[in-house]
Amino acid sequence: VLLGLGLANIYIRATWHEVEDGVLWVSRPDGITAAELADRAPAARAGVRLGDVLLAIDGRPVESPADVVAAAHAAGRAAPLTYTLLRLGSREIVQVRLAPIPQGNSFLYFILASVGIFTLMVGAWVRLRRPGDQSSLHLFWLTVAFFGVFTFSFSGRFDRLAWLFYWADMVALLALAPMLLHFTLVFPERAGQWVRTPLGARLLPLIYLPALVMGSARVLAVARLAGVEAPKFDDTET
Repeated sequence: VLLGLGLANIYIRATWHEVEDGVLWVSRPDGITAAELADRAPAARAGVRLGDVLLAIDGRPVESPADVVAAAHAAGRAAPLTYTLLRLGSREIVQVRLAPIPQGNSFLYFILASVGIFTLMVGAWVRLRRPGDQSSLHLFWLTVAFFGVFTFSFSGRFDRLAWLFYWADMVALLALAPMLLHFTLVFPERAGQWVRTPLGARLLPLIYLPALVMGSARVLAVARLAGVEAPKFDDTET
């Protein structure tokens, strides 16, 4: 399952390219308004100005900034979008051709994703070879965390699969450090090791507490942003 999800994430990163019009659209009493406009943005070249109210895209009413994102995802770079704007009491119609958002070093991601898949296969092989060894189980989960950090990456599509990759990447990133510390403290077994004492066994789980706190803070932050303006899911993209 993990290998299949990893390959799906690689395929999405290779084929999906986020696009934008270069405008920060915000909800105001007058409607969806252009609050900020990037220099040399596609919308600026098309004639969009600060303070314009976006009424419709390709004839479809716009009720939230999420509608703009959904329209951009549906159109991609294939064809320009027709923006119906309200400016100083009069309607204006402009043609906006979206531009891709820079995604950074994609080649480096593919290399790291390959390393993550190789690490996962090594962990699974060791576990299968030594199924009764507790250290092999811990090593397997450690390789799963490495796999998640290197292979899972948020694409920006805002569909359910993209959000799955986002949260999987976050969990793996937070779990990797304490899992590695846990592994080095417990294996190999050493004489007089404090983690083998009853007190050590109670204190050892505390190394995961910072990751739990940071993960909870991330969940609350995303939930708060989603409550303000939640992107619409498009099941057809999944």
